[in-house]
Amino acid sequence: MPYLPKVLVTVNIPRDHIAPLDGLAEIVMPDNGVAAAPRGQILDLITDCTAVLSQGELRVDQELIDAAPDLKMVANIAMGIDNLDLAALKDRGIQASNTPDAFAESTADHTLGLMLSLTRRIAEGDRFVRTGEWEKTKMQPLRWEGSLAGGKTLGIIGYGRIAKMVEHRAIAFDMEVIHTRSRPSDHPNYRDLDKLLAESDIVVVLVPHTPDTHQLINANTLGKMKPGAFFINVARGKVMDEAAVVSALHSGHLAGAAFDVYEEEPLVSPEFFKMENVVLTPHTGGATKEQRKRGRLEGAENVARFLKGEPLLYPVLE
Repeated sequence: MPYLPKVLVTVNIPRDHIAPLDGLAEIVMPDNGVAAAPRGQILDLITDCTAVLSQGELRVDQELIDAAPDLKMVANIAMGIDNLDLAALKDRGIQASNTPDAFAESTADHTLGLMLSLTRRIAEGDRFVRTGEWEKTKMQPLRWEGSLAGGKTLGIIGYGRIAKMVEHRAIAFDMEVIHTRSRPSDHPNYRDLDKLLAESDIVVVLVPHTPDTHQLINANTLGKMKPGAFFINVARGKVMDEAAVVSALHSGHLAGAAFDVYEEEPLVSPEFFKMENVVLTPHTGGATKEQRKRGRLEGAENVARFLKGEPLLYPVLE
């Protein structure tokens, strides 16, 4: 039997989701149910692997690289690459890829879901009904008034793939949509950051985490938002100062907030748990069956191309 290089897959996923690797690699896949393999297990399994395929949850740093002398390829099944130490990978000559388009539609849907849950108090109402409080208090029509989407201004920080899909969906709700981006634009709906914050009823951040965007949402920028505005983060947790957001919620400057990402996830500020006007999801913006399968197939295709000596679909290193 010919030798096949080993490819570590960090989550136990259906084999048809990595079909491009059939016949090209020996798959090493831990049987941990729906959970990703813990780091200690990864460090044990990766020692003789040529490639690793992760959902973007794996921190690929010097420690992992040192534990994997045969490693030549890292494939993220994710849009982001902030879990990759690119300098260390480049220094060792390890190639890397991501899947920049695979989860855009799912994340746009999730963004609108968070917005509606927040402004129409859907998650709050769900908790109220489940606890039996509705039966005790009877009808209280004034208590549950939310905010209509139509006629509101949605400000999007960032204007990439997901942002444009969010814009398309929000327009269907009769919202005015404005945006800002790293470079000035003559687009009629472009605003610089300060103007966007001042005009928006709802602010959504959709930028990657970089040195320039680290804690972009902080006490200063939050203070420039309209009193009573809503804030939503579906980008990366470190683009916001979580403590500053908590403070803005406590003061009432923000009417509410929704998060799919957190500064030190999976740790979440316990202050959020006490607030009824906060909606929390566990970094599941891209988590639809359809797009997860697409992302896994694209990630596997990147690894397959590497093993065959072909150009990667989505390289992240020059």
